[in-house]
Amino acid sequence: MRFIAVLIVSGLFFCAAARAEVISEADLLRHIEILASDGFEGRKPGTVGENKTVNYIATQWAFAGLRPAGEKGSWYAPVALVERRPVSFRMDISSRRRTVAMAQDGIILRGRSRAFRQSNMPIIFAGFAGTEPGDRSVAGKLVLLPRMPSDESDEMPGFRNRKRQLIEDGAVGVITIIEDQERWPRFRRFFHRAATVLAGPEDHAALEGLISFDQFAALVRQSGLDAETLLAGKDAISVIDLELDAEARVDTRVRRYMSHNVIGKIPGADPNRGAILFMGHWDHFGICRVEDPLQPDKDRICNGAVDNASGISLLIEAAKRLSGEDHDRDIYFLATTAEEKGLLGARAFVRDPPVALENLIAVFNADTVALSGSGQTIAVIGMGEAGPDADIEAVAAQQGRKIDRSGKADGYLGRQDGYIFLERDIPAYMITSAFADEERLKAYIDGPYHDVSDEVNDSLLLTGAAADANFHVALGRYFASTTTYPGKATSGEHDN
Repeated sequence: MRFIAVLIVSGLFFCAAARAEVISEADLLRHIEILASDGFEGRKPGTVGENKTVNYIATQWAFAGLRPAGEKGSWYAPVALVERRPVSFRMDISSRRRTVAMAQDGIILRGRSRAFRQSNMPIIFAGFAGTEPGDRSVAGKLVLLPRMPSDESDEMPGFRNRKRQLIEDGAVGVITIIEDQERWPRFRRFFHRAATVLAGPEDHAALEGLISFDQFAALVRQSGLDAETLLAGKDAISVIDLELDAEARVDTRVRRYMSHNVIGKIPGADPNRGAILFMGHWDHFGICRVEDPLQPDKDRICNGAVDNASGISLLIEAAKRLSGEDHDRDIYFLATTAEEKGLLGARAFVRDPPVALENLIAVFNADTVALSGSGQTIAVIGMGEAGPDADIEAVAAQQGRKIDRSGKADGYLGRQDGYIFLERDIPAYMITSAFADEERLKAYIDGPYHDVSDEVNDSLLLTGAAADANFHVALGRYFASTTTYPGKATSGEHDN
């Protein structure tokens, strides 16, 4: 018992000292070396690597003084996932006037359940104008749906919204048209891989797939139509009956499993004034290469040191500095699962949050931070999205940081967890020096990104990451205080 007491006292002393110090490169490296070690097996959801990862994060946040904010007073929020992989498929097309040849290499399909069997499915083309909610003219039909244009507006909704509306209105299947024939082999290979979605209500039809441009063009010619004209998007096309029917037999490998978000909290004195959220994804790709019997010692683990052990290390150290201080607002910390599978952990969080979403003042996502050698200039992804931009600029000025105004990093807006909050009109930012260093960012994406070479080695750059970590501490102090940020949640505006 005496030994335990000494550990507790020593731990409290360490935490107090850590809060008083700036975050160093060594502080971050200590966590990255553990999270990106082979022992964590690449942190793939639903594996032993997940168990080690979420336990490590929870332990570190408990040590920092956070309180658990997950399900039933725990650190964890379960996230039910479903993985689907095409096994075999065949589709035959018939015209109401003649037989139609269907090249099986011009289409790829998977089902929502293990076995999909259906015939006499009328085929329609749904254009860029989308359909009106409740339009039952698509019910029971197979829809060919183009992706582009990608810009959303009230007059021309984006692909995701068009697809969701078709499914809600009863479409039995949605097959996406790949407009660029040269990219078809790549899309087809990608679709062959396992796809993971949230279990339960989901934006997926009973039958889904891809169709090449050449195959699409051959089909619509049977209806006297021109594929290029349909895909030009110049006319506000809603739905066209192609006067074709489909029969499909599709077998899909379906695996259901449970993963977890990790959620902690620093209680504030006045939680009625809203809360702020720091987040980052803990997951990566696990054992991502097939064993080569000729090279049994060849590296097979995608360790994800930069993506995103570095972001989680930032959150752990920021939590240590902010915990134990007096804050007006609650500060939440969230480590999400399945970001690499489509921002799924973030989507699960907004479906069942521990804090009312309308109470969130701002969200700060830490992802892929270990790429900059200086940290002087930061990219602010999410700026200009009706958030408290002026306050971000004020904190940057206080910290002596320069904001990259090129806008080049904005291309990553929809590829990171913060985007899920922006979809709900909640101010969300990803602020990092890594995305302000265009040359190094490109070299990383073209090289170690999502590869076995993203591991702890001499190329790991932590100077910018440490500066970013300290900047997040400054953001926490600023936005958790009603003195420096007296604003209310939901609007993104406040009175100074």
